[in-house]
Amino acid sequence: MKYWIPVTHLDLFRLEAYGEVNAIDVVRLVNSKTFRTQRKIPRIKFRSQEYYLALRSKPNRACIFLTRDGECSVHSFKPLVCRFYPFVYSVKRDGSIEIKVNKDAINECPGLILDGKPLEEELKFKLMRLARARIRELKLYSEAIEKWNWELYSESSRVEDLLEFLLNEAKKHYIILKVEGLWVK
Repeated sequence: MKYWIPVTHLDLFRLEAYGEVNAIDVVRLVNSKTFRTQRKIPRIKFRSQEYYLALRSKPNRACIFLTRDGECSVHSFKPLVCRFYPFVYSVKRDGSIEIKVNKDAINECPGLILDGKPLEEELKFKLMRLARARIRELKLYSEAIEKWNWELYSESSRVEDLLEFLLNEAKKHYIILKVEGLWVK
């Protein structure tokens, strides 16, 4: 598998609220041993192992939301990680955010044009806002996963239990993000 798409509880909330997508139908647990480099994404305890929450893929390994025409069927409310692609961000020691082109996207992303010019100011502004929202959402997601891992997880837990918990937390976190001006539909 070349790619996998990590999602947060707020990504699932968007899919359910705006697209009437049932989370259980579109997510899977990816063993954290398979993708060890995901430091920003919290690991979920489940059946004595650790996992990441990710979108399912089609049998041809394409995104579950990719149509036959190559369009995203949830484009207006897709997960933030998808919205940010083909860029990546990093937070510097001073707290500032740096945005770069994802090196893995070169020769992979058909919309990526490398002309050597700096990012247009409007695009840079949108990416900075998106990065700030993503950083905050990941913090809230980490808090939710920590609560699951230490307070609610049991060997008899089902994926449905996890998703129900995460969506309930997402409803609370949605309000926090709205108040903070960081909610992204």
